Amino acid sequence: MAMRPTRWLATVLCVVTIGTAAGCHRSDIYTTNSYYMARTSPADATALGCYSSGKAGWMTLFFGAPTSVNGVAGATAWGAPDLDVNAIGQSVIDFVKGYAYCRPDSSYRLLIGIGTSNSVADSKADDWLYNHGQAWATMVRNVAGVVNANWPSAAQVFGAYDFEPNWSSPWKANHWMTGYNATPGRPSLFANAAADGCPTQTANNGPCDNGWNQGWVWHLGWEIDAALPFPQIYATSGVNARQWQLIDLWATTAAGDGMFFFGTMSQLGACQQAGGCPGLDNTPHQAWDFLTSWLGSDPRTQQGVIDGMTDIRWNT
Repeated sequence: MAMRPTRWLATVLCVVTIGTAAGCHRSDIYTTNSYYMARTSPADATALGCYSSGKAGWMTLFFGAPTSVNGVAGATAWGAPDLDVNAIGQSVIDFVKGYAYCRPDSSYRLLIGIGTSNSVADSKADDWLYNHGQAWATMVRNVAGVVNANWPSAAQVFGAYDFEPNWSSPWKANHWMTGYNATPGRPSLFANAAADGCPTQTANNGPCDNGWNQGWVWHLGWEIDAALPFPQIYATSGVNARQWQLIDLWATTAAGDGMFFFGTMSQLGACQQAGGCPGLDNTPHQAWDFLTSWLGSDPRTQQGVIDGMTDIRWNT
């Protein structure tokens, strides 16, 4: 499991004007791409790993919404044929093989999340979601074991969960996450999450969209032990970063358990592939700047340099 530090352990600070934290950026080697995995054949996954070999750091491979494939837990694979967890796991192993073989520098290492989401969760029974979360965690644990045994210097494997208030009720997302978290030996999980409709001015457990509130986002993104916050910071206004800073402020002042952010996710690449998404197309550095700066705007949410930057694209 990755260490979950507390904010006071961070010693390097970036305290600057909102949206202008560029002086604290790491090398572009550590600005990765994450992928919506619409192509998952052994050749495609291996080639994508090789293509990614010039990067190091945090990334996620997303496999779509949770589903069942012939009675086995799986994901929808973005319009490609649905994949069960066994095929998903093999695709990630193939990706790591390609990455390990093609790395130009043996010091490069990826931290890879294997991702699904709370999309369509409202249509699933509570027990089904809990069991799917457990099956996903078991797959992630098994893939992590293969990677640790064969390419430990090249990659480490985690889970990932793209939970978004607009996609389901908080109770449904919580059933899946509880199943994942309860699985023995499960790796930690990147919370590649959104804060749809959450407050932009107050930190009083105010409402977000679809029955969520700041406390629910904090609970799924941090309080659950598996979760490592790695939020979506898409809006070029910086409002997404402000929402997360206020969630963190509420957690610090009301729950006594402030968050620690492991990275930021942007979607510039996916936007460019889709023909544009004005106002929601931060570059990776802009997303990181916004979150770093908003956290630094209040001493109660200030943390050290955020480690990860990743930009989501389609693997099509």
